[in-house]
Amino acid sequence: MTKVKQNDRKNKTKLSEDDLLRILALVNSTREMLGQMKEGWSVLTSTLAELEVASHRVDQALNFRPQKDEDSGNSVYWADLVLPEDPKAWFYEPK
Repeated sequence: MTKVKQNDRKNKTKLSEDDLLRILALVNSTREMLGQMKEGWSVLTSTLAELEVASHRVDQALNFRPQKDEDSGNSVYWADLVLPEDPKAWFYEPK
């Protein structure tokens, strides 16, 4: 893995068309899942997969970060994501 550049630790303030398309895909996947839930209280696994992919693409596009464990400094990947400026933001740092 490559070392994180200092400017990668900042939140984007302007969204590109690609960023907007990623957000739109997430919104559309969410709407599809909610529609399925309203109709039959079930969701197709393919819809969940699409939602997961769309969510990950938005995370990457906007540089949302996992939180850092205060004691070990490792990623707390299961916790809510944070903005890259947040002091709790985790970045991979090669040793």
